[in-house]
Amino acid sequence: MKKIVSLFVLAVAFVSCGEDIQFNSPAVQATKNGAFWKANTMDAFSDADGLTITATVGTDIVTLHTSSAAPGTYVLGESTANKATYESIEGGGSLYETGDGIGSGKIIISPGGTVTGKFDFIAEDEEGNEVNFTNGDFYQVPSRY
Repeated sequence: MKKIVSLFVLAVAFVSCGEDIQFNSPAVQATKNGAFWKANTMDAFSDADGLTITATVGTDIVTLHTSSAAPGTYVLGESTANKATYESIEGGGSLYETGDGIGSGKIIISPGGTVTGKFDFIAEDEEGNEVNFTNGDFYQVPSRY
């Protein structure tokens, strides 16, 4: 009887040590103005003008555009060839963007055949207000080439 009780306790101990693993693929997520931001829907498109990644959660839309789909680091705030925008449709809408001398940041596209990489940017609206996205990641975003 003691052996049965011991085996039962041991079995319960092993079962309670399990982990629930959740996969996060595909994903676009970042820290927006200090708060966690994660997209519900995402898409990537590549053509002669470069790579465009669009990520949406509720009424928020983040768009990342690079002049090429090739792996590498693309600097934001120096031209309109590489650009990041954040648009919130709620409450009359607002648009923040990087551009020629506007905002700053970077988009890093990783090698490997999937649309995967990192991003950080500070974008501005027409009145000079800023939105800040840090520690951004996009991982295996579905693409339409």
